[in-house]
Amino acid sequence: MAEIQSLGKINIEVLEAEFGKIKTDEIIVTNERIEHIMERHPEDYSLFEKYGKESVSDPDLIIKDIKNIGTVFMVKKLPETNLNVVVRVVLGGDDDKLKNSVMTFYRIRDRNLKKLIEKNGLLYKKE
Repeated sequence: MAEIQSLGKINIEVLEAEFGKIKTDEIIVTNERIEHIMERHPEDYSLFEKYGKESVSDPDLIIKDIKNIGTVFMVKKLPETNLNVVVRVVLGGDDDKLKNSVMTFYRIRDRNLKKLIEKNGLLYKKE
């Protein structure tokens, strides 16, 4: 059985404007997803440990993922890089037992971030 770690709460107000009812504001990450980040993005894992909670609870940008229903990119800007947390949001029609969850985490360059925004659309920008 997957072990689950709580990362706290997310602000669902912006997300509900786009997706409709969101079942919970709680966000989690499973041990399987942590292993994925460690394997696929090993150079970014220490950043996830340090900034993962802050990246989802207080993102600088939220971008809709047009390819995957109920998925967003939560981006935290740091002086030297940007951190991108891909989050699956629990929508109104989803199972009540599910929680919003981290799918993956990696750094994203400004150039790629700009392309992501142009292609998908910006839902939120921190003032």
